[in-house]
Amino acid sequence: MKVITTIPPYAPFIGRVAELPIISGVRLNTVMPVQGVKEDDLPSVEALTAMLKLIKSQIGDKDMWIDLKCRQVRVSHGFFFNGSDRPPKAYQLGDEVVVLDSSRPKAHGILRTPPWATLKIDHKIKLDTSKGPVKCWFQDGYDSAHIVDVIDGDTLIMLEGPKKVVGGGESINIIHPSFEVEGYFTELDRRYIEAAVKLGIHTFMLSYVEQDSDIQEMLALDPKAVIKAKIESPQGFDWACKCLRKFPGVGLMAARGDMYVEFGRPDKILRPLRKIAEMDSDAIVASRILTSLRHSPRPTCSDIMDIQCLLQMGYGHIMVGDDICFDEDTLMLALDILSAIERG
Repeated sequence: MKVITTIPPYAPFIGRVAELPIISGVRLNTVMPVQGVKEDDLPSVEALTAMLKLIKSQIGDKDMWIDLKCRQVRVSHGFFFNGSDRPPKAYQLGDEVVVLDSSRPKAHGILRTPPWATLKIDHKIKLDTSKGPVKCWFQDGYDSAHIVDVIDGDTLIMLEGPKKVVGGGESINIIHPSFEVEGYFTELDRRYIEAAVKLGIHTFMLSYVEQDSDIQEMLALDPKAVIKAKIESPQGFDWACKCLRKFPGVGLMAARGDMYVEFGRPDKILRPLRKIAEMDSDAIVASRILTSLRHSPRPTCSDIMDIQCLLQMGYGHIMVGDDICFDEDTLMLALDILSAIERG
């Protein structure tokens, strides 16, 4: 078994993790903050180069994977107290008519908020809400809200949710036939690519690969790019089945975090998981790995069985995600568990 672990960019334990034999490389989630850069500002290429250079100096000859967000929709800002500046408006939600009126706040726990949130996202999107609110999902599918309006392509008016305050960088899953993201790479993605190429780093994970042009655009920016195409949606899975052979150097990743939501029903990811392992013998499976360690140092039985099932499907490469990587003890425990399962 080979393991890639997510690393917080300034964690003091990067070197200790990277030297473990089970680790093949580290993954940088590019939504993580950059030192010295204000939350609302895009980091410069120079700031990103300095951060990547620091990480590279600590991992020796292990791979450094830069996980670009591409068409994955994420929150830039969430506003829960000012609501919408427009006059009250009525929306039909099933048999119920709901009026969005900021003069009638609703209580959520200890917070008093308007009956909706206004979320700014990092992409321009197209979404048809003319036939009624469109449901969307947050927090790995455990929270939801209804989009009743899209303003200027990147500001979402959310009806009756989400239940928790959504911070910058959190992803949103919108599953609707009219949903479309404009463009592929974000400006931040492009800056990361430029910084990486300066340092001779060419290993990239691309989120939400769904068409040939996604790969072609990456290769145009870095002809030496080693690409792992993250399969996260039905469109991405269809692309992999039909078009992967066009790009013999491109590998696959079963990115279960978003797959679990995007395929509509949880059981619908089983066939794609099996097929991805068949199509690419070195495919990576990622996300929702040993998540019970967030709550207890004793993993659940289902977490152990999950890893064994993935191994039997043919996955020999596993990526540990954000949820358990921020604490050194938890991460080291996860790596010990994976090693023990492999020895089995």
